[in-house]
Amino acid sequence: MKRGWTLLVPNWSHLDVIWHNAEPFCLWPIGNQPFIAHWMDHAVSSSVERVELFVSDRPTEVRRFLKDGSYWSRSLSITSIASDDMAPEDAIPAIGLPQDNKIWGSLESPADLQKHWLSLNMAWLERIDEHEFHIENQQCPQGWVGPQSRISPKAILKAPYWIQGKCDIADGAQIGPNACIAENTIIDSNAIVRDSVVLPGTLVGRNTNLRQVAVDGRLLMDIERGCRVNISDSFILSDLAGRTKKAPIKERIIAILLFAFISPLIALSRIDWITIEAHDGRGGKLRLKTGANGRLLCRRWHWLKEVFKGRMRLIGILPRPIEWEIENDPELGQRLKESSPGLLSLADLHGCHEASDTNEWIHASYQALEVEKNISRMIRRNFWKLAFKRFA
Repeated sequence: MKRGWTLLVPNWSHLDVIWHNAEPFCLWPIGNQPFIAHWMDHAVSSSVERVELFVSDRPTEVRRFLKDGSYWSRSLSITSIASDDMAPEDAIPAIGLPQDNKIWGSLESPADLQKHWLSLNMAWLERIDEHEFHIENQQCPQGWVGPQSRISPKAILKAPYWIQGKCDIADGAQIGPNACIAENTIIDSNAIVRDSVVLPGTLVGRNTNLRQVAVDGRLLMDIERGCRVNISDSFILSDLAGRTKKAPIKERIIAILLFAFISPLIALSRIDWITIEAHDGRGGKLRLKTGANGRLLCRRWHWLKEVFKGRMRLIGILPRPIEWEIENDPELGQRLKESSPGLLSLADLHGCHEASDTNEWIHASYQALEVEKNISRMIRRNFWKLAFKRFA
């Protein structure tokens, strides 16, 4: 008879007010892979042939990641439920790593959720040599370094630590004890990372001291105090992944040329300017001046400077104000906040010129989720018609 598991994937989304992750907790990284993947690996090593998951928090995302269990060659079913209490009584809550499925302390506040996540990473780090699959090489007992990572001979490594592939560790940097460094990360000279998690594509600047924190690009999550800080100084923390999302040089040149071309019109126009704070798609903020009347390109004249700086695109969804929300669909709302904003959007073609317009989010979600080249082609074809469209 085939062995089977019935698991409940708890919904802790109401506690995620520090990170604001677009993915449910079961897809948060624990070491080298998402949390739920550790359960699937354990199902393989335990000869479990059938796994049934009951999920109430963003089941679509969970289903998309697990891909029906094909990667693990298991029979997998995912059942969407409205709330955790609708799961079968015999369902096992997946609250910790499968080898030690428990929570250290209580889980009642956002700070508790962050502490639990950090503790799971540290527990994984202590037992990495027990896992059947990893590509990192053991440098010392409980010290692991991934392929294509460059570590200065003058760096200080204190076990336990885990450094994933394609990382650079500079002179005098101290890694560990209890440090998880994800791929494509740079730890600059004399920086210290201990009891912390550094997520992919992050630059930790020179002389920066990280302890009991998690960092994701410019976002610093203080686990001990249960708060978040967006670091504006790139010499402290920087988002390396975000650099690749900047507008191409061609777009930036077009933006500065348009800026100069429109300047005489702006001088002759009577535009009432207001300033809004909007999401930049990378966890930071944009301060944008926008006009309350006039032609569309004139109203967004100041946005061209942000395109030139690489913080916006010529074509993208409209910027989402910081206070903007979609009722009853936080998952989609978060996706839109993390999409690159643009000077012109698909919504503009449909007469929706503000994120607050009733139907704007429909066009924005299609543009953000479909990633269809025809959309860009359509907007480029109507660029001048849109750019000089006048409306009150």
